Amino acid sequence: MTSVNTGVTDAVTLLHGAYQAAEQFEALPASCAPQTVAEAYAIQDGLARKLWLEQGLRTSSWKVGAPRPGVAPYSAPIPPQRVHDSGALVDTGVFHMIGIEGELAFRLGRSLSSRAVLYTEQEVKDAIGELCVTIELVDTRLQDWQQAGELWRLADNQINGALVVGSGVTDWQNIELGKQPVILRFNGVEQANKVGGHPLADPTLILTEAVNHLVARNGGLQEGDLITAGTWTGMIFVEPGTEVEVIFPGIGEARVLLGE
Repeated sequence: MTSVNTGVTDAVTLLHGAYQAAEQFEALPASCAPQTVAEAYAIQDGLARKLWLEQGLRTSSWKVGAPRPGVAPYSAPIPPQRVHDSGALVDTGVFHMIGIEGELAFRLGRSLSSRAVLYTEQEVKDAIGELCVTIELVDTRLQDWQQAGELWRLADNQINGALVVGSGVTDWQNIELGKQPVILRFNGVEQANKVGGHPLADPTLILTEAVNHLVARNGGLQEGDLITAGTWTGMIFVEPGTEVEVIFPGIGEARVLLGE
């Protein structure tokens, strides 16, 4: 008989209820708090089953990132119902906060099947068909998210709210990402203008490890799947009704209107 981790099950129930009711929960029961990264991922997986996998949808977009070099990247699935094309009007009435992050994402140009041998750095780079601009909308089901702890934030899909996908380039491997500029505007007013703003300077430093993790975890990745790899602008909070624009000169741009 397979044992059931009741703490993981209870945490999934708690987070699923928060999603369904568009509410946050105030208390974080110690009895179901994730104790390891593996437990946080198990909570993510359980939540994904309830929110979209059981409805016949698949995970096609992932959020990965590491706070500094030398730290293993974390990952989280992004609900497919919350992935939007650039120019979309996104209903933020169910959001509890709206944090904005300008990001670059890697889109697979071919599928990567599960296998016993890890994919090499070159194999991963060769599989990337496009580098594209994305806007992450940050939200959380944790009321006291800053004090909740790293593992609770990870279990809460790394506090993802939505993802907006813009334009990009296929000829990306010769771009010097450590010197890549980025511009963020709210209603046409500049909020950030940086060069080399990613905390790792070059997010491809974590790409191979992240892809191998996702291939193993997800039973492979498919052509068209998207991996967004951390903020270049930091997180800046914004109010509903704002038009957000992110531009990575030489790569592309993304835009979203945040509905009331």
